[in-house]
Amino acid sequence: MENRVNEEQEAISYAKKLLKFRARSKGELQTRLIEKGFSQTVVDKVVNDLERTGVIDDEKFAYLFAYDMLVVHGYGPFRIKAKLRQLGVGEYIIDRVIDRVLNQVDLVEVMKKVVRLHKVDREKGKEFLYRRGFSSELVKLLDIEGGAEK
Repeated sequence: MENRVNEEQEAISYAKKLLKFRARSKGELQTRLIEKGFSQTVVDKVVNDLERTGVIDDEKFAYLFAYDMLVVHGYGPFRIKAKLRQLGVGEYIIDRVIDRVLNQVDLVEVMKKVVRLHKVDREKGKEFLYRRGFSSELVKLLDIEGGAEK
């Protein structure tokens, strides 16, 4: 019994160490703890305890991640969704968070900023934005042929 308590304490310490560097999703934290060698039982208990106490919160994590990826790094909704899936966030949370972020941000301005920042010429602008995760419908909103701001 004492061995399991020690393993739980080690797992909690490791989880907190990971969380000091940046916020993480529940799925990502579970994966990292399993990779470190902790048993599934201990991982489940530790992650559930951290979630119950509010230390980890997938909704909050996903919102902050999505907002940062869009506004600061200039990635589009498709790329953000893919990355959140990769980080173990549930699909229902991803959809809700993306909708919330998109309602708060002027996507045309974000796309203009990305094109200006990366000094992409007009011919390659659409392709560049597609690769960054913006849909063709969003890219059409930005009239690159008509002269996106440089």
